[in-house]
Amino acid sequence: MKLTDIDRCKKIFLIGIGGCGVSAIAKILHQMGFEVFGSDAKESSNTIRLRDLGIKVFIEHNTSNIRAADLVVYSSAISPDNVEFAEAKSNGIPIIRRAEMLSWIMSKFKFSIALAGTHGKTTTTSMISKIFLEGGLDPTYLIGGETDYVDGNARLGKGLYCIAEADESDGSFLELNPNITVLTNMEPDHMEYFGDIENLKKVFNEFINKTDPSGLLVVGTDCLELKALTDKTQLKKITYGIKDNPDIYARNIAFEEGGSTFEVVYKDKPLGHVRLPIPGEQNITNSLGAIVVSYEAGIPFSSIASTLHSFSNAKRRFQIVGEVDGIVIVDDYAHHPTEIKATIAAAKKCWKGKRIISVFQPHRYTRTLNLFKEFGEAFLNADIVILTDIYSAGEQKIKEVSGKLIFDEVKNHQEVSYIARKEEIPEKLIKELKKGDMVLIMGAGDINTIAKEIISRLKIRAES
Repeated sequence: MKLTDIDRCKKIFLIGIGGCGVSAIAKILHQMGFEVFGSDAKESSNTIRLRDLGIKVFIEHNTSNIRAADLVVYSSAISPDNVEFAEAKSNGIPIIRRAEMLSWIMSKFKFSIALAGTHGKTTTTSMISKIFLEGGLDPTYLIGGETDYVDGNARLGKGLYCIAEADESDGSFLELNPNITVLTNMEPDHMEYFGDIENLKKVFNEFINKTDPSGLLVVGTDCLELKALTDKTQLKKITYGIKDNPDIYARNIAFEEGGSTFEVVYKDKPLGHVRLPIPGEQNITNSLGAIVVSYEAGIPFSSIASTLHSFSNAKRRFQIVGEVDGIVIVDDYAHHPTEIKATIAAAKKCWKGKRIISVFQPHRYTRTLNLFKEFGEAFLNADIVILTDIYSAGEQKIKEVSGKLIFDEVKNHQEVSYIARKEEIPEKLIKELKKGDMVLIMGAGDINTIAKEIISRLKIRAES
């Protein structure tokens, strides 16, 4: 099916509708007036929200689900042997990837902004979306995480801009043709797809070249690999970061509990000060990317700074989920060694004096196998480390690859515990916790589910 034919469709079915990226597309299509329905393997907060909007969601994959569809959209997590995928194919129902549908949505707007990178893209996309929203530009946005502000992870606006988080994990972001491309950073990840670092660079370069020739490339040059990759681009380029004198940078940085303050300088001109209520150096960098995109769109710096002052991060991005008896519990999506280092550093800088307890669930067998040595050095600034087994994310188990692979590396540097079953962590952890501690629960899988049990046990202990 040609993307131009989508306009003639009435009923669109989405396989994997509960995923962050697909649920965002489902919301936008629903708001555009399509009859949207879909399926997922399990119930989630996303499927519940979609039902609340009037979207029909099946919690199972069944051939009968799709028979009324004019078009089927599937996520990258769906394999060709999925029964609905196979049924659509055998019945001649057009099938397209999530990224193709995203490309079609973005093509409906005068200006499209796509954000990609190994880390920080959800936060940066969220920041830009909120700044544009509060700046009066009435944007459309699709975010790869849940936010607390208007419409959560997606919104159909009436303005000229569509802002979207792009997925580089399987190369599907090459379906997009943005006017403005934002690259936060680039590191080895998803190497089961890319194979090696040279191919990773090649695919990112292809994405850069998908940018409209008259458009804008915004690059986080704290990442030296990305800086080198984009050095010779013919596109109009703006660089951002806190190192090596980029076009826009932060100076006079001061960390405080829960966040930071800094002054923004753009092309040698001081724009003003920002108070950012989310922790970590990495979020200062993320905010600089958001600031320059917003400023170039004509939003006054005063409005940008005001929005950032009230910004709350997407869920599972250093999200404080509870505090009991002086013990703070944080849920964070960190699942790559660089992200883990940044999360621990943020806790240390913004909550000085707290003992940091890191609880980590590895995500994917392939990532664990490819990066276990890097994971081994990621926890050096944590005071206590607890590791559990791998969340597969649908991958086939790789023989002799488990969370213990990371444990064996971490124990070379510091004291660490390995508790294979995550359900056993709260009972054992509670014995270690004392007033003034911060618990960082990290991982992209389901490790966050233990937070409630930890909080519950802490409350019982505090009342006894």
